[in-house]
Amino acid sequence: MKRGIPALLGAAAVIGLGHASPALAQSESDLRDQVRELTDRLEKLEGRGHVNVAPGTTLTFGGYTKLDLIFDVDQGMGDTTNVLGLNPDARDDGGFRAHARQTRFNFKSETQTERGPLITFFEIDFFGTANNQVLSNSNEPRLRHAYGQWNGWTAGQTWSTFMPIEVYPNTVDFQGPTGLPFIRQAQLRYTFNATPNLKIDLALENSEFSGRGMVSDGMGFNVQNIGQSIPGTFSGFNSDFDSAPDLVAAATYKFGETILKGAAVLRFLDAPSGLGGDDEIGWGINLAAGTPLWEGGRLVGSFTYGDGVGRYIIDGPGQDGFIDQNGNLDTIEAFGFGGQITHQLTEKVNLGLAYGYYKVDDTFFATDTEELQTVHATLFWKPAKRVTVGAEVSWVERELANGRSADATRLQGSVQFSF
Repeated sequence: MKRGIPALLGAAAVIGLGHASPALAQSESDLRDQVRELTDRLEKLEGRGHVNVAPGTTLTFGGYTKLDLIFDVDQGMGDTTNVLGLNPDARDDGGFRAHARQTRFNFKSETQTERGPLITFFEIDFFGTANNQVLSNSNEPRLRHAYGQWNGWTAGQTWSTFMPIEVYPNTVDFQGPTGLPFIRQAQLRYTFNATPNLKIDLALENSEFSGRGMVSDGMGFNVQNIGQSIPGTFSGFNSDFDSAPDLVAAATYKFGETILKGAAVLRFLDAPSGLGGDDEIGWGINLAAGTPLWEGGRLVGSFTYGDGVGRYIIDGPGQDGFIDQNGNLDTIEAFGFGGQITHQLTEKVNLGLAYGYYKVDDTFFATDTEELQTVHATLFWKPAKRVTVGAEVSWVERELANGRSADATRLQGSVQFSF
């Protein structure tokens, strides 16, 4: 606005000179039109709304809208490929589903302080509680990220330090391949560069326990009522299960376009004090990498193994451990691996093939999950800079501890507009 006032004064001065000088008189009407245009601009600026931010702060908004078009050839799997929901006894009567729940909104702020930049980031999507599809499709928002970063410190909720987000597969399906580390949670993390190519992360993270218990311990004590979140599954909101944070460390090495990452998590899992059983130590390791294969081709992969680490793996929540008849907490051993090969066919077209595998070595019931497999064949087309159209065929399989299995195929398309 301040720039408009001198411009108006300058234009008025030129008009005054036009009255005094015959040589300039012929342009007087043009100058009056310019003054009128500048006046209109100034009025519009003065009437515009404002966003106030702290001095020295930059605020950036982002996100996208996304439409998913889904057709399940076999069993219906919901808004993502819910392989855990496959049932060998269910009818193969899938169908069509469309939703926009992956749509997300975020904003980032960056403020210069006397000791370096302060960055905050906040993001939501709409994979909270799903409401009716009959009238309004009023899906509830869900917190994805809410954290701040300053001088190597990260505090808030974001990707777990255990997760290799740098080399994660990209699929149309929101969930993606099974068997990979995937979790966002509250944490306090410190990051530093050990060498120009080596980054180290150390973190204290939320220690939520997800495990199993029997219906009764033989003494009339219903174990399921302790910290129950879903039938037969424990949740860490009961302090008996979570007495210390999970300790996570990761190292990421980059050279050229190749990334190598290793991570480890240590968990202190406490048996319910009311049962007098023994506690356990849970742990997990992850090794991941991403590298070019040929011009336009790239491979990413991940391997995870641990005991009591189920909650950190896609499709693993509820399989950290179980409480036995004596009240002891027994951890569950599991491992998973997966990866994706992609090829940039043209500047606008990208192809991908992803595979995921997850296996549980200790099971509780005969109908518990023992093994999962997923395959995603994906095509992305970018007709414009901020427009992405996706098409995907996915196949998933679930095998139970009793040897029975079920599989399903899904066809999925998407249209995404980024802003």
